[in-house]
Amino acid sequence: MTADEASATASADGSGAFGSGSRTALDQLETLLWLGVILALIAVIAASMWGILVSAGVAVLIFLAAFTGGAFFGFLFGVPRVLSAEDRTGAVVPVSASDQPLEGDDDAAGTAHRPAAATRLLSSNTNLERISDWLTTLIIGATLAELHNVNDALLSFRAFLTTAVNVAPAGSPPSAGILPVIGPIILVFGAACGFLFMYLSSRLVLIRMFHTVEYLLTRQPELAASEQRTVRAVAREGEVSSFVDQQLGSKGKVTVEDALNLMFDLLYKDDPDQVIRLGDELGSSAARKRPDFWFYLAAAFGQKLHRTQPETPEWDAARQSALDCARRAVALSSSYKDRLWRISDPESSDNDLALLRGDPEFIKIVGR
Repeated sequence: MTADEASATASADGSGAFGSGSRTALDQLETLLWLGVILALIAVIAASMWGILVSAGVAVLIFLAAFTGGAFFGFLFGVPRVLSAEDRTGAVVPVSASDQPLEGDDDAAGTAHRPAAATRLLSSNTNLERISDWLTTLIIGATLAELHNVNDALLSFRAFLTTAVNVAPAGSPPSAGILPVIGPIILVFGAACGFLFMYLSSRLVLIRMFHTVEYLLTRQPELAASEQRTVRAVAREGEVSSFVDQQLGSKGKVTVEDALNLMFDLLYKDDPDQVIRLGDELGSSAARKRPDFWFYLAAAFGQKLHRTQPETPEWDAARQSALDCARRAVALSSSYKDRLWRISDPESSDNDLALLRGDPEFIKIVGR
């Protein structure tokens, strides 16, 4: 396990941190952007090779350029604002369905989901919000002052198309065809589409991500007293990193995030027995709702397989436990299929599950 794998487990889709809706919207945005790049390349090729498609190529380029400009302004106008400490007073923070206690949990009354009284180590950088506020005010003021020149600007753009574009067949007098007429319309339409698309994406997708990050920073569930003692005991017994040790020692309450950080640190030090012990103690806590909890346990049982004699009852039990944990991680977030597959590569430095690479059950779990 490396720091790269830790950063990979921090991001999630499906039932992960950002939710399936946000992940789907981001995938659609990425697809649209790639489609725009492909269309732009086709338009350039068409404009240079086939005279009959010059008009279409130039029209697509105008639309994409206007869409990009509109998207930039839509992002500026739609950047979410992180509330200051004063603004948060009396604010109502919505809790999604995934944050509700699961049926049968010990914290069914919702006690594990109350705001933790933990001190924030990091604060949100609001530079982008300030820039957005300044530019938005400046743009609105400049637009209102120069609004009477919009018609002149569109006429200048029409004149530019008339002189710069030639869609006539070879041997015919130069002509821009219908482009000077529809070019300004395409320009305005593309800018409006880009603005609305990026504005709505920022308000509906980016704001959910901002809220999720703030929720994770301020509302981390605390462990029960017995579980906290176990985490501290394991940290003292194991050779944990100084950073993790200092964080646990300086905190009055240990959260699920602290326990998961300790599990990762122990995995990095090739200490699977301690990770498995932690997993047994935290199996009934809020940690079991986290896919990275089961991912770390699967890696721990994979490390134990490397230390156990093959084809023995102990080896079979470790194999079955690794498969069960991998199955639970994938059930919580499908993105862990790829992560489980990566740590099963025998040639990788992170090869905790290498002995399961050819296992039919494991292959079925990771969808290979």
